[in-house]
Amino acid sequence: MGSVLEDAVTGRPLWGVDLAMLTKPRISGGLLGALHADEREREADADTARRAPLTRIRATALLTRPWWLPVFEGLDPYSDVLKSVTGVVLDPQAVAPFPYDWRLAVAYNGTLLARTARAHLTRWRERVAATPDWAAGGARPRLVFVAHSMGGLVVRAALEQDPELAADTRAVITVGTPFLGSAKSVLALNLLHTGARPKRLVRGVQAMAATLPGVHDLLPGYRCLDRGVDVERLSAADVARFGGDAELAARSLAERTRHRQDGFTLPGHRAIVGEAQPTIQSLAEQHPDLRVAAGRRYAFDVDADGDLVRAPGSDLPARRNASGDGTVHLPSARAGTEAVTYVYGQHGTLMRHDGALRQIRRVIQERPQSPYLGGGDGTGPGLETPELGGTLGQPLILAATGLDTPAGVTLSVHSATTGRPGHPLTLRRDPERTDGTLSARFTADAPDLYRVVLDTGRHTPLTQLVLVTLPDA
Repeated sequence: MGSVLEDAVTGRPLWGVDLAMLTKPRISGGLLGALHADEREREADADTARRAPLTRIRATALLTRPWWLPVFEGLDPYSDVLKSVTGVVLDPQAVAPFPYDWRLAVAYNGTLLARTARAHLTRWRERVAATPDWAAGGARPRLVFVAHSMGGLVVRAALEQDPELAADTRAVITVGTPFLGSAKSVLALNLLHTGARPKRLVRGVQAMAATLPGVHDLLPGYRCLDRGVDVERLSAADVARFGGDAELAARSLAERTRHRQDGFTLPGHRAIVGEAQPTIQSLAEQHPDLRVAAGRRYAFDVDADGDLVRAPGSDLPARRNASGDGTVHLPSARAGTEAVTYVYGQHGTLMRHDGALRQIRRVIQERPQSPYLGGGDGTGPGLETPELGGTLGQPLILAATGLDTPAGVTLSVHSATTGRPGHPLTLRRDPERTDGTLSARFTADAPDLYRVVLDTGRHTPLTQLVLVTLPDA
């Protein structure tokens, strides 16, 4: 969701430009409604992209300002990573940003990416050949893809569809990519059944998400639905019951099955994975008649035969906290690759994380990999913020996890839109939690997008964005 979208006919911004579309009722309803996928957009696939690409909405740029969405939470702009990558290549023209219409199917966008990447590589090879000092090195230029979140799925689709492009790829760097899907996508489809507020915003987001192939392509393909004595993979009927679209879900889940079976490997894959953040990893159905999906912060293991690992001396499945970046749990972001760098970071802010940027630069420069920046075991400092945001006048509960003491730790909140500084908050043991969590309360004095910063003094500060809106009329 990190690409700016606009109406292709009128040029009207639809996404990623003005936060008023999320905070002001008269604006948000119209813009969110305009982002609903029509029938052609729902059915668009790789063949559509090859024959007649869609033109109703266009992606114009990567995000240049912070953004936010219920459940998926904050998303930082890509300015820092573009600057970081551009600073280590021969010429800025070696770098080509690829914005895409994230509403549409991954397969559709993968075809467009393959075409764009081939054209970019061809242009760059021609330029290198015409520059004697560069051509003297003798190495034939190849591609490096740097992809965040869904972008990694789009890269995989592009390289699967075009084996010659895969052969011309030296490395793929994925940052927080949900290769196995994210349970949070189900919660986004289930917003109408949560009682969340403000109702106007969650109603608009859920109605939009239910029409989008791109959101359905984030559905978890692993065994995640906790039935008590068993754990099942989601079915299209489950997704429809939770507020999604059965047809879009069936198509997406079929792709998940294909990926489990085909064994495709990204060339030169390096995964940067956020860990230690409180992360929804599985789902439970609170009551079939209520159609409410409840997120759970634990996952389930399977053995070499694909059978569930059971708790010792019990028929119940063994549960464990696999950790993650707040949106994607560790097993999904690793995708079986052994070249993993772990960082303590939130999903939407990973592309500004110093450790992630340093690792990206080292891969591009073909330097040795940095050592693990996290522990790789899911333990460490974590930041927890309200995933549905807040309303003016109501305190936000902000939590720091994985810390033994508040000594030397600071938690602060400031405006992400104006830069207006806030005051440090006091962290205390949360009496309602038994896991030693530290928490603080923050009450906003104006509707805004706020940046929460947790600094332990020992690691790169953790950040997350929280939207505070006016209450329902």
